[in-house]
Amino acid sequence: CISTYFDVPAAKAVAAIEAYVPSNNRSQMTRTGRNTLIIDAYNANPTSMAASLENFRGIKSDKKVLVLGDMLELGADSLKEHCSIVELAVSLNAQMVLLVGHEFERAVEKLGSDAAFDSAGVRLFADSSILREWLVQQQPSGATILIKGSRGTRLERIFDVL
Repeated sequence: CISTYFDVPAAKAVAAIEAYVPSNNRSQMTRTGRNTLIIDAYNANPTSMAASLENFRGIKSDKKVLVLGDMLELGADSLKEHCSIVELAVSLNAQMVLLVGHEFERAVEKLGSDAAFDSAGVRLFADSSILREWLVQQQPSGATILIKGSRGTRLERIFDVL
């Protein structure tokens, strides 16, 4: 529709869209030697986090892992919003749900640990450096991994070990 409006041939518009490669940790899909990474670690808010999780739900993969960093600057709604995201993440039935940051820690404490959390492989990490150390030891492979969080959680620290 837009290409028609601007007199751009449809084939050129399609080629341009197909050639687009996102950068700056925004909606990037990267294949490493061991995993497929979906990196959206530049910004996170409740709406974008929920949309990313719902999109990830539809991806076909035998082994899914979620790496979610705190959504920062939510103010008084932070606990409620982080609780909602934890519940949504657990509902995806991923092999692991790796949560980074104090806000997710507070949410898990409020929700309480139960069988659903245990079966979902929920793990908490104070920061991305600690997660990185854990990932170096675990060396996950064969997984499709969604990495989503606010820039302040510095999730880019883990890319090279996945």
